[in-house]
Amino acid sequence: MSIEEIPQGAEVQVISKNEKKARDLIKKLGLKQVKGISRVTFKQRPNVIYAIDQPDVYKSPAGTYVVFGEAKVDDINQRYAEQAAAAAAEGHDHDHDHEGHDHSHEDKSPEAITADLEKASLASPAEEEEEGDVDETGLDPKDIDIIIEQTQVSRAKAVRALKKHNGDMVNAIMEIS
Repeated sequence: MSIEEIPQGAEVQVISKNEKKARDLIKKLGLKQVKGISRVTFKQRPNVIYAIDQPDVYKSPAGTYVVFGEAKVDDINQRYAEQAAAAAAEGHDHDHDHEGHDHSHEDKSPEAITADLEKASLASPAEEEEEGDVDETGLDPKDIDIIIEQTQVSRAKAVRALKKHNGDMVNAIMEIS
């Protein structure tokens, strides 16, 4: 089929030979395709998010996921700077009462919502509990240091997560992230 024969507005997906082989192997392994996922994001340490829009997601019976799609880097710091510049350019005036009027002019795109959630999670220390000496008995100090390095949390929070997951570093990191 040539390019001229493709109907206008049709979604066309070009798959490489290696990707096709990988997809066939996944089907042989018994992984089931998960429908309805529009975006997958992976967060990395210094405020960098890898986003895959319209991914093909497969799940194993054990709960492991395989994601196919084009990953794009999304820098949160750059997004914050752009939003601050846009807000300054618009000259937002928020000195008035917010009750009783519509905010329909606000951006409701998935990217804006993600940025708002990131901003809120970075700005709200209400979740932080009292920091102090935490009982680290039974835990490897190297494991605690790795969790602190990977997630940028306090030592007390890393210890609580490790204890909750009986020393399982992977699950502790996943809970914190």
